[in-house]
Amino acid sequence: MRNMDSKNFGLRSSDLIKALHNAGRMAGLSFNSREGAYKSALTTFGKFLKEEQGLRDLRKIDKEHIRAYGEHLAERIEAGTLAVDSAHNYISAMNTAMSISRGDDDLKMTAVKDFGIPERSGIAVENKAISSVEHRRIISGLNVRMSSIIELQRELGLRLKESCLINAKDCYKQALEHGKVVIEDGTKGGRDREVPITDGSQIEALRVAAELQGNHHSMTPSDLTYIQFQRDLYREIGRGVHGERHHYAQERYEQLTGVKCPVVAGIKHKERHNFIAKKLNISKSEAKQLDHEARMIVSQELGHGRIQITNSYLG
Repeated sequence: MRNMDSKNFGLRSSDLIKALHNAGRMAGLSFNSREGAYKSALTTFGKFLKEEQGLRDLRKIDKEHIRAYGEHLAERIEAGTLAVDSAHNYISAMNTAMSISRGDDDLKMTAVKDFGIPERSGIAVENKAISSVEHRRIISGLNVRMSSIIELQRELGLRLKESCLINAKDCYKQALEHGKVVIEDGTKGGRDREVPITDGSQIEALRVAAELQGNHHSMTPSDLTYIQFQRDLYREIGRGVHGERHHYAQERYEQLTGVKCPVVAGIKHKERHNFIAKKLNISKSEAKQLDHEARMIVSQELGHGRIQITNSYLG
């Protein structure tokens, strides 16, 4: 009989990763067959908790840690360091191990709905963008700094970490002087990228953020680390906000092509070239080139490692 009040819920190890492995075995996950990937998946989850979140005890894991892990996996997919199918397996293994560890499903989350991770096909068939109504609802319950950070995500297509670590004062100046901003801090793999200023709402979002930032070097409060602030954000929001980047991608695609992207228009991915050709009265080859160029630009502006990842945003 396990002592649920002892470290790692009494899973026969004081080491968090080994405790996760033991939970996996209790659930019947095989580590000695082709399904041995579960062990690797749980090791990845455990290392994230220990190295990124500073945790050493499964009892201390809460929903904010799970959301942070989901965001981490989504970013790895975008950077091209993790396959979509693997991410689904990682989350499945995490859910199983945590359910066994805790004895409930209170922390169970889904790859697609909760984390904005693409379907296993890699092509979006369901629109994961946060709507204008939902966006207003989210920011209405936040303090001014947090709501400003979410606005930056939506207007500039930033990852959560990027919007927290951005030097809004510098970017506001860049936007006014050059009509574009360079995203440097918090980027995946340390790769800088440029985001064009195409609408006054972007300028306004940067202006508000620059004022709130004050004399500090970023939007993260001076008395908190990014990880601490991230947890506060997830706790206040109560959900993932990766859908703000989906919104940016979809709006930008429409700006570039003059038509809605497939997942918004309600058409299949394979029908997109005929759809564009008909809407714009151009040839299918012209439509194909336009679609490709737009996806390439969106990919670059979002900081993706591969153009294919735009399929999960645009359909």
